[in-house]
Amino acid sequence: MGTVNLEKIKANKQQIIAQMYTDLENTAEADRFYTARNIEDCSADLNAYIKKLSQNPDSKSIAKNIQWIFQSLSTFKQENESPEFLWGFIYNGYTKELTSLILDTAFAFGLKKGKPATIKSNVIYLKHNPHSADRFRIYIGSTSKSGVVLDYNKGTSLFEYLENPYGESYLLPVFDLVINEDHTALSFSVLASGAYKTITLKARQPVDSILFNAIHALHQGDQLKSDPRPDYCSLELELTKGVLTRLTTTNYDADNRIINMFTEGTGIKVFVQELDANGCFQNSDNMASHPEIVDERFVIVDAVPRWKYYEIEGLDIQQDVISVRTKPQQFEYENDERKKVIARETAARTINYPIKSYDLIRKLLQELLDSRKTFKSRFSHEQI
Repeated sequence: MGTVNLEKIKANKQQIIAQMYTDLENTAEADRFYTARNIEDCSADLNAYIKKLSQNPDSKSIAKNIQWIFQSLSTFKQENESPEFLWGFIYNGYTKELTSLILDTAFAFGLKKGKPATIKSNVIYLKHNPHSADRFRIYIGSTSKSGVVLDYNKGTSLFEYLENPYGESYLLPVFDLVINEDHTALSFSVLASGAYKTITLKARQPVDSILFNAIHALHQGDQLKSDPRPDYCSLELELTKGVLTRLTTTNYDADNRIINMFTEGTGIKVFVQELDANGCFQNSDNMASHPEIVDERFVIVDAVPRWKYYEIEGLDIQQDVISVRTKPQQFEYENDERKKVIARETAARTINYPIKSYDLIRKLLQELLDSRKTFKSRFSHEQI
């Protein structure tokens, strides 16, 4: 450990405290989420944190003190506060400033990066809604319940780490986001739940590398910062081990009104549909028990002018238009109770869906659809 510039650390701390007092004074009383007493406690806690590190600059003590200061600044020191309602400085308004100060001080006293936690990319879920806060949110995990969520902040043009320790969601700054030369590993660090950790995402399929590269390009990039056109679509996409398992878009008209799914010009709805031993489709509306699942189909919903399914023969994108070719069979519910699906032979169709969006989103979708693996049911060797 080199010489620690305590005066600079204390000056940086005092600058944050001064900003808190200024913001408090300039905020209407009804809109304040903290008091002068909270600022005093924050200042005292930060002084104590700096002192603790100077007295015990070993790795174990540093980690323990990071956890202590993080908890203190997360809860306004309210011991009886329900943890799902965190409302301290770390999660409200000064997240980046305080997190940076905590880490910069810890590094000055000798904090070292630990071994990265590695997550192999098996499941990817992307949500893009240009008309809301979900400008670009992506889940990457080894399973559907073991992964990380990165959320693009339009204001800073940076990705943030979505922490969900108690049921609520909190965004925390991402540090040192880097990608390797062949785009097969994306790494970043985060201070979450009082622990500093490095996470490495490992690509297992070509589509993973495409998404890693898009995240890296977006981080500190402004491709999605501009306001969208009123008719830009929203998009949700899921990839499982390189296979497209869900793709939905919501289309808007020139007045930014959602185009109803039973109307021409609506968005696309593609997903993997499970079938039970009776040949019936599982669906969220029918909660009754089913026979065991014996097959899967890659299907598209065409609800114009009424709800019906088609199994997909092929799907591609050309010049901002997704084209879906269907097999010559149509599935629909027998009646309004939506409990039984019947099938009948019909002519194969080609259904086109225009994609209106940012250049980055359209290019990304093109690359993903071109590079995805062919869908194959878990229950069959037949490729679909």
